[in-house]
Amino acid sequence: MLGRPERAAVCACTYLRPRGLARLLEGLAALEVPDGVAVEVVIVDNDAAASGRAVVDAARPGFPFPLRYVVEPTRGIVAARNAAVAAARASAGGPVAVAFLDDDEWPSRQWLAELVRVGEETGAEVVTGTVEPVFDVPPPGWVRTGRFFDRPRHADGARIHYARTSNVLVGPAALGVHDPPFEDTGSDGGEDSLLFHRVHLAGLPIAWADCATVYESVPASRVSPRWIVLRQYRYGLTRSAVLRTLGGSPWHAVRRVGLGVLTVLGGLMDVLAGLRGVRKARLVEGAGRVALGAGLVLGLFGVGHDQYRHVHGR
Repeated sequence: MLGRPERAAVCACTYLRPRGLARLLEGLAALEVPDGVAVEVVIVDNDAAASGRAVVDAARPGFPFPLRYVVEPTRGIVAARNAAVAAARASAGGPVAVAFLDDDEWPSRQWLAELVRVGEETGAEVVTGTVEPVFDVPPPGWVRTGRFFDRPRHADGARIHYARTSNVLVGPAALGVHDPPFEDTGSDGGEDSLLFHRVHLAGLPIAWADCATVYESVPASRVSPRWIVLRQYRYGLTRSAVLRTLGGSPWHAVRRVGLGVLTVLGGLMDVLAGLRGVRKARLVEGAGRVALGAGLVLGLFGVGHDQYRHVHGR
């Protein structure tokens, strides 16, 4: 199990977000270092033109950890994340624990130390934690009422069955469940869900670190019913893309279709309730459930959605 790693590489993939990358590097420079853990930072730029290089070079003077910059010209988050893992392994000369976060996020000072602490206390091979939204502009009331940008939280140290690369520490055994760790699901996303589902199926424990907090920038372009509903649609596509990639039985596919249909019906009831009461939060929530159910069904047939076509917060 993970325990206290000797080496940890903090990896982030970036694409055309210079301001977000600069803020991320500023947060990483202030990290509390876990005792006995050698830390380095790996930035993978998925822009063949290396547009992030100037931002990384500007952060180098006085940066407290080794800072590596890698350009991955093959477009797509799968290629970028696999490049990050390969760079971390090459630098360490062997197995290494890898912490991931995104270029529209920045960590709290104790983020990495808390991930390491929970990994050591629980023996989990994967540790994930809290992501708190930070709105670029104050959101309208219906967004706060619907809590559309809040993510689930759990008791500190609790065993869970999922993780996301937006805030996670992954041990060498978990990274080794598939080679390379991240695989294209054919649905323009879900590669992290697929990896951690494989980790769960392999019997490697995943734990929650409630105080390992990162903050996520929410630009105004995301604060809209359309974006929120499309996000639920992508979630549905992703969940079924994982099932399809793992080769689930026909019975699993039938169950997934049934779940999708029931989700759509439940969403339609919420939409009607929202219309009757003129409650926008309920209306958007219902539309999101309809989209989620549609994604659950369509994802079984290889339907995808290019979520990276528009770079929010660019």
